[in-house]
Amino acid sequence: MSWKSIAREPLIHFVAIGAVLFAIDAWRSQDTVEPPVVPASTTSAPSATQPATKSIVIDPDVRKQIAAAAQRRLGRDASAAELATETERWIDEEVLYREALARGLERDDPVIHERIASRMSYVLSQSVIVPEPSEAELRAWFERHRDKWSVAEHVDFTHVFVAGSDVVAEARAKELANALIAGTAPERLGDRFSGGHRYRGRKLTDLAEAFGAEFVDGLATQDPRAWVRRRSRHGIHLVRVDRVDAAKGADFAAARLDVRKDWIDARRAEETLAAMRRLRAAWTIEQR
Repeated sequence: MSWKSIAREPLIHFVAIGAVLFAIDAWRSQDTVEPPVVPASTTSAPSATQPATKSIVIDPDVRKQIAAAAQRRLGRDASAAELATETERWIDEEVLYREALARGLERDDPVIHERIASRMSYVLSQSVIVPEPSEAELRAWFERHRDKWSVAEHVDFTHVFVAGSDVVAEARAKELANALIAGTAPERLGDRFSGGHRYRGRKLTDLAEAFGAEFVDGLATQDPRAWVRRRSRHGIHLVRVDRVDAAKGADFAAARLDVRKDWIDARRAEETLAAMRRLRAAWTIEQR
């Protein structure tokens, strides 16, 4: 198998993870942010009398990781023979991982390049420490974004659809209205409509976007016992309002947990962006 073939295998993802962890460790170990560094090789430089050496250390921590991975895969503790097999597999993967790094294979595939960057972005985001917001900060955030936690007016309705808007369609709509008044089930009447006969929990703004402003006008105050003819951009509708849920203003106490999460997410995004800018500042970008 060629090294380019290996680069296309899932195993090469170890390259991405190793590169990211090395970069984060180097970044955190300095007072100022330094650019992530991917080791060019795991082979020590040879001298005139000393050949290059390569070393993979299997210490107690590595053995614990191998055993834990085997336990997750098998659903039970691995036997001694199974652990030996898992260790051999781990060594093979580690050798491939280090050889791939040494050859720079992670740079050959744009998919791997993107995944490394994506993983680095995730690690960078998770490394950001966001302080617990104060009550005052939460309330200020709530006031700035209170529309997020307000509840708009919602409507349930049933309709019978008639395609078209000409005289024939109008006459047919009148016949269907008489059938509805006589007690015919709406599901048995009208033309096929992509949304079906019944709509539940729909906001008026969403309905106006889907059907048009004329259809929505007066819908929330319509007599719930009546079948009312309404026009939309699709045709004619005979509409019965089944339920109206009034709008509710935002309540801080009820939304506090969501407000806190929203504040933390926004703060983390800001801090991650700042960390990204610090990383970029450590690099020289050349346009050629």
